[in-house]
Amino acid sequence: MTIVDALRKERENLDLTQKEMVEGTSISVSHYSKIENDIQDIKAKDLFELLDARKIDVNNFRKKIIDKKRNSLNELADQLTKAFYKPDIKLAKAVKEQLADFSDAEELQIRAELVVAVLTNNLKETKQELSAKLINYFERDATWMDDPDMLRIIGNSTRVIDFNFLATLMNKLLVKYQKIDQYPLDTQKRIGNIFVNYLHVLYDYRAKRMARKYINFLQNLPGIPELTLDKLMGDYYDAVFFKNEKELAQTLSVLKRVVPKIVSGLPEK
Repeated sequence: MTIVDALRKERENLDLTQKEMVEGTSISVSHYSKIENDIQDIKAKDLFELLDARKIDVNNFRKKIIDKKRNSLNELADQLTKAFYKPDIKLAKAVKEQLADFSDAEELQIRAELVVAVLTNNLKETKQELSAKLINYFERDATWMDDPDMLRIIGNSTRVIDFNFLATLMNKLLVKYQKIDQYPLDTQKRIGNIFVNYLHVLYDYRAKRMARKYINFLQNLPGIPELTLDKLMGDYYDAVFFKNEKELAQTLSVLKRVVPKIVSGLPEK
């Protein structure tokens, strides 16, 4: 709820006309009409004068605006998640446009940009701008490591983020989730997928020494069916980075039978 909406609601609850609403204040009826019609902004001093004249509690008025705004942001966050998983490009773009009206929703705005970029296969074109925003955001907020949706988006954006900064983020994840078997299965799968995507980036940069610890992480995942693919990908990158042609052939043979679509996107096949 905007300030204008809240003012209109207060006036209607008091059963006042616009003329009666501004009675006893320095605000003209025409000016107030423009405020309610969203033609002009209301100045802070005029707002407080109005609230005081109509005996409206400032704290309650402010709380109504904040609560409504929080609910709106929560709803937009839910819609963005829905758009990402569905996937629904049109909905993602609509949410992104609506979030532009909020001055204090940076995390959601960045997430929306990432979602739209991922769904429209436009990551390369937006790489520089998105990378700068991501760096600024992640340097200030560590809660992203516990956010399932943000982690999945990051997993799909490893080729967008600046390589050196991405290395810092991945190392933080590696430290946080070093005892991965203590986390829920969904989290284990999510972190495994992120490191598989990151290893592709490391291959592009021929960063052999950096790859070792992420390969080890994948190979040491719990031996359960749901994590078999991530463990196989660990074996695959082990063979690729360290030139084990026999292991590479064996791993590719299994991957081609199980997930042929994934094999087509691998760096060596």
